[in-house]
Amino acid sequence: MGIISTCIGLFFSCKEQVSPLSEDYYKKNGAIYFIPGGNGFERGSRKMEADVNSFSVIKGVYARDKDKIYFMGCPQQFVDAKTFRLKGKIPVDQFQVFHFTGFPSATGDCSKQQLSVLRGADPETYSTLYDKIASLSKDKAQYFYKSSPIDVDYVTFKILNEHFVKDKNRLYVVTQKSINPLNYTTDKIDVLNNEYIILDGKKLLYYQPYHGIGVLETTLPSTNNIKLLDRKTVIIDQLVLIEGKKFEFTDVDADSFKILEGSSHVHFWASDKNHIYHNQLPVANVDLNTFTVLHYAVAKDAKHIFIGDKIFEGPDVQSFRKVDKAKSSHDFEDDLGNKYWYRPKEGGAELIPIKKK
Repeated sequence: MGIISTCIGLFFSCKEQVSPLSEDYYKKNGAIYFIPGGNGFERGSRKMEADVNSFSVIKGVYARDKDKIYFMGCPQQFVDAKTFRLKGKIPVDQFQVFHFTGFPSATGDCSKQQLSVLRGADPETYSTLYDKIASLSKDKAQYFYKSSPIDVDYVTFKILNEHFVKDKNRLYVVTQKSINPLNYTTDKIDVLNNEYIILDGKKLLYYQPYHGIGVLETTLPSTNNIKLLDRKTVIIDQLVLIEGKKFEFTDVDADSFKILEGSSHVHFWASDKNHIYHNQLPVANVDLNTFTVLHYAVAKDAKHIFIGDKIFEGPDVQSFRKVDKAKSSHDFEDDLGNKYWYRPKEGGAELIPIKKK
């Protein structure tokens, strides 16, 4: 694959992509430029003071010339230029491991586009654990949370799921800001999925990262039958739990419970042999045998159209349907010519009728 040359307009000079290894470095007017994706209009550009004759791309935003290493077009102050390399996606040199914690910018000051040293990390054995928990990494002697070593027993340290880890001494929760020890024994831990764990067959733990909620604990009367419906919904004997909490309607039938629509954080539909549920509460006047969810908050049965737990009057129920948005400008229609836009609103949603012409 050769050098790519582009010219834009009559008054702009041509630029040549330096290497197929990167769409970010270009030659123009005898100089090297850092232009993310080649789009300087939207992303900005940086004219570099690199040696043109010895300049080469390492990969992506990394490059070098005879004297320096460049990241985001900026010369790097803390790396050994002679031994610098990318170990997969990890920047290392002979002595150190590096990482970047700032905001990448093609126009910001180069003092803020510097790779930082990951103190104490061994460049030969260092590896990330991004496939398990994005914030963790390790080398031959220690584990790291983001840029800091963590005080855990290295030999017995184990990742349980996306939120919980353990060693021989403690159980820990990995949050967006830190890794915190928990006051639980770790003798017997059953990992249900990437969200849930059970301690000693008695305590179900779930980490809720939002609104400062943290770790939720549920005492389990028994654990004879465990059924995972999705990442966040689990049935344990007669308990239905969603995001670490017991189902809000206490008389829900666990044996027949199923999720009908769970893709929206605002509108959750489920059913059991006795009820249809919207956001964990039963909906009145529903025919269980003909009920179907059409789109997020909108559903219908043989007699009614529902927006959440409210009946929506107006359209012809039998022919009311969701339409393909790629082929029309509205969201719902019926055979009588009624058309509606779907619009979320605080605490719910609404159907906006389109006036007939």
